[in-house]
Formats: sequence, C-alpha cells, structure tokens
Amino acid sequence: MNRVHLRYTESASLAHPGGWTSPAHCLESREAAERLRDATNLLSGRSAAARRTWHITDCPSENCRVWR
Repeated sequence: MNRVHLRYTESASLAHPGGWTSPAHCLESREAAERLRDATNLLSGRSAAARRTWHITDCPSENCRVWR
C-alpha cells in the first residue's frame, strides 16, 4: 500500500482570520487516513467537522519528514 498525507483546512474565522491548515500526518494507507479523519470529526463535534475540508494526498517518498 502507498503512504498518504492527511491534513485539513478551515476557512477564516475570528480565531483564525487568515484561515487554518493543520499539520500533515503521514499514514500507512488511504484507509488509515479515512479512519483518522472520521474519528477526528466524531470527537470534535458537528460544528468543527462542518468547518473542515479534508485533504488526502499521496506521500512523495518513504522519508517525507512528515509527522507519523
């Protein structure tokens, strides 16, 4: 399986006038990224989940230096 990066963005708000992009996480598969996305949305609540746009992209290399 190919490793992927998972991150999310939020549009501008009072707390983050310029918007927000989370740090990327490098995960072992798209399925693992989808599970982490779903768990994060569940724990953060509907309001926070509704503000987020999730991005799952292919990892450029095995040594990508992104948090695992």
